[in-house]
Amino acid sequence: MSSSDNQERTERWRRLLSDTRVGSGPRSSQAEDAHRQLDERNDYSRDYDRIVFSSEFRCLHDKTQVFPLSTSDYTRTRLTHSIEASCVGRSLGHQAGLRLKLQGVELDPSHLGTIVAAACLAHDIGNPPFGHSGEAAIQHWVGQRLAPPGAGTKSPFATEAEWRDLCDFEGNAQGFRILNRLQSRERRGGLRYTAATLGAMSKYPRPSVLPGSRQKTKGVVSEKKFGYFQDDVDLALEAYRATGLREREPGVFSRHPLAFLVEAADDICYAVIDLEDSAKLGLVSMERACQLLESVLPEPTVRKPPRHLETRMAQARARAIGKLIPKCVDAFVEHAQDLEAGRTETSLTALKPDVRAQLEEITDFTREHGYWSERVLQIESAGFKTLGGLLDMFALSVVAESPNAEEKKLRQLLPMECFQRPEFAAEDEAAQKPLRRDEAIQRLTPYQRLLCVTDYITGLSDSRAVELYQRLSGIQLPT
Repeated sequence: MSSSDNQERTERWRRLLSDTRVGSGPRSSQAEDAHRQLDERNDYSRDYDRIVFSSEFRCLHDKTQVFPLSTSDYTRTRLTHSIEASCVGRSLGHQAGLRLKLQGVELDPSHLGTIVAAACLAHDIGNPPFGHSGEAAIQHWVGQRLAPPGAGTKSPFATEAEWRDLCDFEGNAQGFRILNRLQSRERRGGLRYTAATLGAMSKYPRPSVLPGSRQKTKGVVSEKKFGYFQDDVDLALEAYRATGLREREPGVFSRHPLAFLVEAADDICYAVIDLEDSAKLGLVSMERACQLLESVLPEPTVRKPPRHLETRMAQARARAIGKLIPKCVDAFVEHAQDLEAGRTETSLTALKPDVRAQLEEITDFTREHGYWSERVLQIESAGFKTLGGLLDMFALSVVAESPNAEEKKLRQLLPMECFQRPEFAAEDEAAQKPLRRDEAIQRLTPYQRLLCVTDYITGLSDSRAVELYQRLSGIQLPT
């Protein structure tokens, strides 16, 4: 490759690794610059630390990974899954950076490792209680209870896109919203993460309604779901354009190359780790689980496996992850230039047929014997009713034009911070008296009020959601 080609790729990566802090506007003051010089961390490490210290990240300790409300001390939650995915992501990013540098791209490999690690930490931060079952519960409730605009009945939504935001509620879009709006709510951009980190965590950089209301394109992985709500469109466009992502249509972008590494880290962890959890809970045979993980190795191990099955499982899990990481890095590097230009729409694991076959065999087995076990299905069904019940209470109370006595009490239970927005920050600060909750609600559109409710409910842990629903339903009164 010529030096001019290397320079062009280097410039592209400099933009992809943009340290622009989304929502911050022009660069900081001299005082802020001086403070930054005293801080040995780079901007991506600051992103990582901001996620770790956020309350939304801590809440993941009691959110479902696969097995809801597990009584086992061993079973992973969304928190431990995110930490493990972050470790795998750091290895993927750093190794990919080293390989790109060997190709002549001038970059710091550790920056790629840190960005991918931070994005992995945040990739599930928007998940509601009970995981994907919680998403389905919100989608079902909105579809049943709230009419789309133009349906012949009164709708709280001004556009189809607003309705779709909630009718197709998506944890990925909620994650983007948490990072950019719900942390440090009084200022635009929230905690103001770098465009690079936000790009890497965005698996689906597009709105809920595609241009012309067209259907998503089959096989285009970045269109499978959506990644930002209409309420957050300005911040999303700012983040994606700052990194130079290919904008195929207005508001519809190709993925950031590092988003493929984040996805690979997630794919590796949920396949390998969920199988291990299923075995630990006795839902699948420990012997069979060990065999499936050992099949990931390119050749049979020459050493006799440990007699103790738990030790064998731990070794098989570590070796399987250790073999999958370089294979995904190989796929990334082989297709790097297409990824950089936004021309590839296939996951890294799918680009390696042997990896895809191995992971599909593991996930199919776990799905049948673990994900669909009787206990999991029972609790997910209960969670479905829990979230639907909370939405019945809170969502209907905030959109009511003349709330009744019960709805007024429910409004009082929603924290005032739910209704805080940066465009009102100066006005609120200048006010001589505290803003009343009804006044705060009234200045929002019905769509924004509903987002405030989903913000609140998705921020609950599994246990807290159940407890709150039981208390508000009179099943369990406060003691």
